[in-house]
Amino acid sequence: MELDLLKRLSRSDKVYLAKNKNGEIVVLKKYNDKNSQKIEMKILDQLAVSGYAPKIIEKGDDYIIYEYLEGMSFAEKFNSYTMLDDEEGLVRLANELSIFLQIFYSLADGYIINDISFSNFIIKDGRCYGVDYDSVANGMQYTDVAKVVAHAVTHAVGNIVSSFPFIKQLLKNFRLDMIDIINDVKLALSESPMIINVDYILNSLMYIDDMKNSQTLL
Repeated sequence: MELDLLKRLSRSDKVYLAKNKNGEIVVLKKYNDKNSQKIEMKILDQLAVSGYAPKIIEKGDDYIIYEYLEGMSFAEKFNSYTMLDDEEGLVRLANELSIFLQIFYSLADGYIINDISFSNFIIKDGRCYGVDYDSVANGMQYTDVAKVVAHAVTHAVGNIVSSFPFIKQLLKNFRLDMIDIINDVKLALSESPMIINVDYILNSLMYIDDMKNSQTLL
């Protein structure tokens, strides 16, 4: 397929927004690893059937071309809601991500997302879509949940407490308490170059268990 590359969508030279000869906007993704390409194509095909991923338009030896889903970055929404302390928006965002993750786990043959980054999700018409599966791995769902929690507290705008409504709802949706995943959260936080005081964050997060039946956040 002939494509006119419009802009790069990732820091590496592998994902591009492009226009095909019919004037349609699509996404081109290139691969260096055939196994990674094979896994990602399989997952995209499975999720596309459920309506929770873009459909693949063309497959090549070292690339795929798939639908461009025009929506708002999950990361942008999360940043906006935490900046405004918008509890309702954060709860809604947690529900949308939870639905996507649960569908992913039901279809992806034991895989987890593994490399959680809010920039890899978009919100379109109230539905969360995942658009990057390079780093999927076999694992347990609570590992992903822990990484979502770690990503939320490290990317909340302002005080980490602003992320608590999101985290609290996420845990509720997966029927988990913070104590269940705290060691995995600690591991994820320790791997982040953005974090200085891991113990302070972990102690703060443990209050979520105490607050789970409360309507008021500190």
